[in-house]
Amino acid sequence: MKVGVTSFAARQKSATDAIADLVDLGFELGPSGTVTRTLLDTFDGRLHNAGLRLELCESDDVKLILSGDDAVTAQLYVLSVPRRPNDLPTGPFRARLAALIDVRVLLTRVRISATRTTATFRDRAGKTVATANIFEHLAVEGHGDVDIGSWTIELEQLTGYAKHAAKVAEKLERLGFERLSGDTLVAAAAAAGVALAGFTGSPTVPLDPAMPAIDGFRFVLANLAASIVVNWQGTIDRLDPEYLHDLRVAVRRTRSVISQGKRVLPAEVSEHAADYFAWLGALTGPARDLDVYLIEWESYTGPLGTDVVSALEPVRAVLEQRLTAAYTTLALALQSVEALDFVDWWRAWLGDRTSDVRGGAEADRTLGQVVAKRITRAQSNLVERGRLIDPETPPERVHDVRKDAKKLRYLLECFGGLLPRVEQRAFVRCLKSLQDTLGEHQDAEVHVVELRAMSREMHDSGASPDTLLAVGQLIELLDRRRIAARVAFADVFAAYDDPVTRRALHATLAATLDEVAM
Repeated sequence: MKVGVTSFAARQKSATDAIADLVDLGFELGPSGTVTRTLLDTFDGRLHNAGLRLELCESDDVKLILSGDDAVTAQLYVLSVPRRPNDLPTGPFRARLAALIDVRVLLTRVRISATRTTATFRDRAGKTVATANIFEHLAVEGHGDVDIGSWTIELEQLTGYAKHAAKVAEKLERLGFERLSGDTLVAAAAAAGVALAGFTGSPTVPLDPAMPAIDGFRFVLANLAASIVVNWQGTIDRLDPEYLHDLRVAVRRTRSVISQGKRVLPAEVSEHAADYFAWLGALTGPARDLDVYLIEWESYTGPLGTDVVSALEPVRAVLEQRLTAAYTTLALALQSVEALDFVDWWRAWLGDRTSDVRGGAEADRTLGQVVAKRITRAQSNLVERGRLIDPETPPERVHDVRKDAKKLRYLLECFGGLLPRVEQRAFVRCLKSLQDTLGEHQDAEVHVVELRAMSREMHDSGASPDTLLAVGQLIELLDRRRIAARVAFADVFAAYDDPVTRRALHATLAATLDEVAM
């Protein structure tokens, strides 16, 4: 069984010479044939970041290979390239993959084609103790000018024979072979500039508290603009729900930073951008809400029993139809000339440090002072509104508290480059618990309102009594979740609105922004 691979190359040697060296070392050459190898992962590199890799190997057959340093390698023969776990047959391989990538789609990170020759090394007893694969005529798909050499050798260590493989590796090095930092696929990815860790979309960028506020705001907004752009086409193509989610989060963060920067950014710039991002935020809302509804469908309906879930299938079908329509509307808008022109203008302004457009009254203040003031004010607004919530407060006011919590969270995240990581995380943990409760309440509230409207529409269109009864049961279930979240809010907010949280915020700001009076 193969337990490890060590790869080699030597630019001063031809493939013929390299193969001759292997033969001189005692390797026996086997058959040759063409092979295509594809490294698959999600856009955000979930497999790579979990210490795993998924390779599709196409030669005489097609198989998936899931491996990792601390994982048992698994193989699965397939007929085509999978995009989602559901494309695979039911079983442990599919379950393991689904747990890792969730709703994300698998993408080709790097793909190579080559001629592969196998070779084996035997001990004196004739037992195979090491194998090697020689890859010649290497080509990286989509990267014709990428040079990873004309060949590589992958020396495979077999279970129980680590010493033999190590000795062979030492001999290859003495012959002038150079160890590669990974196998041939990894080398191809590095040469092609493919970041295997994927795109994280972190809102945090390095910042200096003493820098002018307008420069800091521009850096933050430019980073958010990059997140919007990289998720733009994936949203249009509807590859998976996370593209829209990440696009929408980046838009929300952008709106919040623009709002907090009214006295920092040029008025004409911030007003134009605020109007556009408000439009984009409203445009992305319906599709994202429906995405969440369908993603959470099983958790919503699971407690109702199989008969009720079956009766709710017409409701699910309506939601899917509405989701398709919402994505169609969204895609058309994102592809419009107006939208594309705005994004170009916005990114150009963010990158233009020579612009003579004057900033706001606080443009030249230190970034640390401005951000500390905004964070302190956002915390004050959140606490003041939260203290006004009681059992009779309308849902709209509860939602306002949720928006206040998001504004504070966005400030902490987007300007996290100013803040000490440990103290920031301690405070965010306190804030996140409050946000989770408010989010549970808001989601249930929205879905209950939508279901009631849908129930009336389905009644008028002649839906079956079983379906209408099932809708009523689902409404009742979600309403109980809403009420439970509303009841929990009092305790969760009390835990947030206490001296421990205030000290955590004080430490978050004071450790880096000690010039700000708390």
